Amino acid sequence: MAELIQKKLQGEVEKYQQLQKDLSKSMSGRQKLEAQLTENNIVKEELALLDGSNVVFKLLGPVLVKQELGEARATVGKRLDYITAEIFLRTISDPGDVPASFF
Repeated sequence: MAELIQKKLQGEVEKYQQLQKDLSKSMSGRQKLEAQLTENNIVKEELALLDGSNVVFKLLGPVLVKQELGEARATVGKRLDYITAEIFLRTISDPGDVPASFF
C-alpha cells in the first residue's frame, strides 16, 4: 500500500517538474519576444524621425547594404506585426479564445 502511494506521488512529482520546465521555457520565449518587440518599436520610432534625404542601411551578414527608407519602415512594421501575433498566440491557451477580428 505504501509502495503504491510512493509510486503515485513520484509520478505526480515528475509531472509537476515537467510543468515547471515547460513554464520556464514558455516564459523564456515570451521574454525574448518582448525584448524583440521593444527593440523594433525603438527602431520604428527612430525611422519616423528620418526624412527622404537620410540614408538607411541594413546589416546582411558582415555587410551594410543601403535600403530605401520606405522599405525599412515596411520591414519593421511587418516584423512588429509578426512579433505581436506570436505573443498573442502564445498567450492564449485555447484557439477558440482568438477573436474573429484578429484574422
